[in-house]
Amino acid sequence: MKILRLEQVKAALPDVDLMAEIEHGFVAYSEGNAVVPPVGELILQNPPGDVHIKYGYLQGDDYYVISGLPSSNGMMLMFSQQTGEPVAALLDEGCLTDIRTAIAGAIAAKYLAPSKVDCIGIVGTGTQARLQLEYLAPVTKCRDVLLWGRDEAKFEACARDMHISGFNVSTTTEVVDVMQRCKLIVTTTPAEAP
Repeated sequence: MKILRLEQVKAALPDVDLMAEIEHGFVAYSEGNAVVPPVGELILQNPPGDVHIKYGYLQGDDYYVISGLPSSNGMMLMFSQQTGEPVAALLDEGCLTDIRTAIAGAIAAKYLAPSKVDCIGIVGTGTQARLQLEYLAPVTKCRDVLLWGRDEAKFEACARDMHISGFNVSTTTEVVDVMQRCKLIVTTTPAEAP
């Protein structure tokens, strides 16, 4: 069995057309060729936390995967569909889950966003805010961003990172500004209240 750690996973990513691969998975799912049972969820009490276990396979493929994904860490296990033998453990620390989520947003924008976008609205200032914008770059020509956040230090750091990535970023603490100025809005916050 292969064991790939985070550094090895990250090194392999540039050689994979992630957008095409994940889009292929969405198509297979829509055509009924993916088996994806409901997410398993394990709630922990002391200390409080949760683990999400996602698993599935594409019919006719050689492998199936199981991933245990707490919000700040994770790993994926790959098994042979023919023998059930473990083939690989990807100790990616949640990196692949973060990227997969961002690419799903980019694919949605690719097919559902307006053809002309003058400003991209990003609601949130964490990892997903940065990754969603990174993976939107090949999908839209727009490079103007309005970033909303509640914590000034966090949204200033996020804005700096986005600017380094080639975006013109302005910030606001009023979410209504994002709604009024942006035709493409990405929400990336786990906040439970407005």
